[in-house]
Amino acid sequence: MTDATLRVQDATSRIVSDGDRAKKLGVGASGDKTLLADREAEKAMLNALSGLRGLRVLSEEAGEVGDPRSQLAAIVDPLDGSANFMRGVPFYCTSVAVATGNSLDSVNFGIIRNLVNGDVYMAGKGSGATKNGSRIRTSSTAKASESVVGIDLSRATPELVSELQPLISGVNRSVHFGANALELCYLAEGKLDAFVDVRGRIRVTDIAAGFLIAAEAGASIWSSPGPGDRLRLDLTEKFSMVGSSNPTLHEEVMRLCGRQTVWEKGT
Repeated sequence: MTDATLRVQDATSRIVSDGDRAKKLGVGASGDKTLLADREAEKAMLNALSGLRGLRVLSEEAGEVGDPRSQLAAIVDPLDGSANFMRGVPFYCTSVAVATGNSLDSVNFGIIRNLVNGDVYMAGKGSGATKNGSRIRTSSTAKASESVVGIDLSRATPELVSELQPLISGVNRSVHFGANALELCYLAEGKLDAFVDVRGRIRVTDIAAGFLIAAEAGASIWSSPGPGDRLRLDLTEKFSMVGSSNPTLHEEVMRLCGRQTVWEKGT
């Protein structure tokens, strides 16, 4: 999987060098506009994974590839943060998760490569999370008023923005960098204290690897419409999530979000 992410980094670097950041090709399986970079990143990713027999691949652009009956699945987002890439904003990544079942809870390995600086975040289920081979943990920040929170409000309804006003007003700072997988890595290493996306728009390709990395680093994670064992590895599934660096902060963040104060993960 490390080789697959390296191939994606090479492909996207060539596009930057050629000046083709903004070249568009059409619409992918997810319904989003496809850049040349999306296609080339996915081609590099799928070529790297093609040698693994019996592997089902769910990808941001191509959809589902391989044997649909296989219980071994790779959930990939070859280029997360396409809009950032297109505009030259240095915050985008590639993401791969491996699952042995058909739910988010069955993901047992995740790797995310920052395509700008090459940082590699990795986690195995029950084995903790690392950045460039060194163990990482979430922050110890326990108060919302002292926390920096990633909040995705892209295309959010006015009603949702109003609903989240207590959270926006209650934290020290709210940000959104534009690549959810990499933001979950920031949560995992303590650069962010929480991550909130309750728009009901997340797909498994967006956060399958980041979900595991954050959880293995100690994050408390809530998801809707249910826990990870009820979130299917299916591109048609859309859901919400809140991740916080520790249970104490999670209780407050959930209350400010107006969500039920429960969590599912955290080590």
